[in-house]
Amino acid sequence: MSPRNKRSRSTLQGIHANLAKILGEESLDALISLARLRRAWPHIVGTMMSTRTEPLQLQPIENDGLCLWVGVDHSIMAQQIRFLRDDIRKACFKHAGLTNLHRISTRMHPGSGIQPSKAAPQRRKVSFHEMRILALNVASIKDRPLRKAMFQAQLAQLAYDDHENDQATT
Repeated sequence: MSPRNKRSRSTLQGIHANLAKILGEESLDALISLARLRRAWPHIVGTMMSTRTEPLQLQPIENDGLCLWVGVDHSIMAQQIRFLRDDIRKACFKHAGLTNLHRISTRMHPGSGIQPSKAAPQRRKVSFHEMRILALNVASIKDRPLRKAMFQAQLAQLAYDDHENDQATT
């Protein structure tokens, strides 16, 4: 028999149970709910308001309810959150599954907001001449895996280099 057959196979386990043991079931549920809410926040309040506001905390209140604390960077955003609190509560139920959200409160939090993710940079085609120059630059490296890794890193740097911004600043 080969040694491979004697080794026990690993079994995959869910991470939820282990984290629940460490943090406690209620704390883990609150973290999951807040993460779900942060992910859906641009859909709940819109892109303009999501760049100026963000959900900060879910605080338990009486009657098994929750209070959502929203960080705002200006008092006008706080006023908008108060005007739209019923719509926000319905959207929180729809997008994040928060069934027991009773209150929404705001807090001044400078710099708050969830910035939209940037688009992935576009890869440009690197010419054969540029690749040849890169190969000549790393040719003096004796260690073959290191030479290959450095070539690939410099090639990626060339392919994803943003030349439009370089020309605009000069």
